Amino acid sequence: MSRMPRLTTIGIFLMLWTKIGHSEGYKVPTAKVELLENGFRVSIPDETGVRLVAFNVNRNRNFTSFTEGQYSTRLVEPQHNRWSHDFLSVPLRAHDVLYMWTSVQHERAIFQDLGQPINVCTLAAANLPKGCSSPAQEEPTENNKLNTEDTNAPSSTSSSSSSSERAVTGVCEPSATTISPAPLSAICKGQLLFDESFDQLNETRWMHEVRLPLDTKDAEFVLYDGKARVQEGNLVIQPIQWSSYRPDLSISNSRLDLSERCTGTHNRQKECMLQSSGSGPSAIMPPIVAPRVSTKESFAIKYGRIDIRAQMPKGDWLVPLLLLEPLTEWYGQTGYESGQLRVAMARGNSKLRMPHGKLVDGRSLYAGPVLSTVALQREDIWATQRRNVHFGDEFHTYSLDWSSERLRFSVDGQVYGEMLSGFAELDLNSRWKRGGPMAPFDRMFYITLGLSVGGFGDFVDNLRTATYEKPWMNYHPQAKLNFFEAKEHWLPSWKQPYLLVDYVRVYAN
Repeated sequence: MSRMPRLTTIGIFLMLWTKIGHSEGYKVPTAKVELLENGFRVSIPDETGVRLVAFNVNRNRNFTSFTEGQYSTRLVEPQHNRWSHDFLSVPLRAHDVLYMWTSVQHERAIFQDLGQPINVCTLAAANLPKGCSSPAQEEPTENNKLNTEDTNAPSSTSSSSSSSERAVTGVCEPSATTISPAPLSAICKGQLLFDESFDQLNETRWMHEVRLPLDTKDAEFVLYDGKARVQEGNLVIQPIQWSSYRPDLSISNSRLDLSERCTGTHNRQKECMLQSSGSGPSAIMPPIVAPRVSTKESFAIKYGRIDIRAQMPKGDWLVPLLLLEPLTEWYGQTGYESGQLRVAMARGNSKLRMPHGKLVDGRSLYAGPVLSTVALQREDIWATQRRNVHFGDEFHTYSLDWSSERLRFSVDGQVYGEMLSGFAELDLNSRWKRGGPMAPFDRMFYITLGLSVGGFGDFVDNLRTATYEKPWMNYHPQAKLNFFEAKEHWLPSWKQPYLLVDYVRVYAN
């Protein structure tokens, strides 16, 4: 697979467009996509005057501008009267959606065309992924755009067990829940769709993320890498210090290249490579490294009940990640435009107080949508419950009941918060108004389990523990360094710095 340099594909093309102008009468033809045994082919017909062609393709991520895609190529000559390229070693699945834009130099002018999303299951029958045999599962979206949420895929990663009610009555009450991979039969209310008890770590179901956090306003002080492990029937996600991760590399003045192991898809330059410089925002490498696993490649859901039985970590500035994340960033790629759902979160600090006195430590449980990078804006709309003991003292079952009308949060069966639809009224993203009443939570989401440390999104400034103040200021160029240099304060508190997950279960509602 060839990759097209950013300057060549975009910079030169746009300079030509700016300087030379418009070539009358030419229109970029719709690109043809064909499935191959181990990838896909993209092509357009050759026409007189075409000099260069470039294809940029994303899988399950829309383009917000004419930027380089996950898969890209630049062609300088046609073959057999077509401009064609084979993207190989790309294992497409039934629920995948391809987003694409094409750039063509015709004579001395450049033309760009942003195509419609292409659902893999709508392509020609040859080489279709397993699970594309039920067209009825597909559902068109506004303007005939294809929706990745309602496509089909094999059901090997989800349980097709019936609910106890169905087993007793023999009656299937249809459910509004949809999942990917799609089941072979109708989904019934109350049906168990996903059951993970962590007797072992099934890496065909749980993908390990390997990436740096994007350089955004809520970037945490963590590198996501390493393997989660299973111990005594629990998934164990445990952070380590940089010195234990790469003792051969100094935390400052060194270079990290995650190379082919990197799973970042938004900006590989920032998510896969880092040069620490000893000063500024890149003064040091992430001081903490932690595993992060997800079902992005194996299971996603729209509407249902998610139960996670877990024991939260204990230690200053630790944040458990029990998340639902968007499978396709339909409403945008930055600032949580496509949303994120926290099934539950309790900060690891044993004591943490806001500047005005409110306690926000591990005895306070939070859950709700993440729609902003600003910590205060998140907490203002979250459901919360305060207890007398730290949520990391023992296991609890954290639940999210998600429908087209509401989000309902509970712990150990006790409901402590409910949010009705209408997030578009917050005026954070105008595109939500073009979705359903629950937008942006009217799309497919996958499950993520992990642990983060510090950052800007979960800790406002001027917090105070029992003995010291928060050692970094949000958005300060050296926030990560300031956190690291205060480790004599926070590291001794890490007596139980791991997230334990007993099980994850998903039911239709």
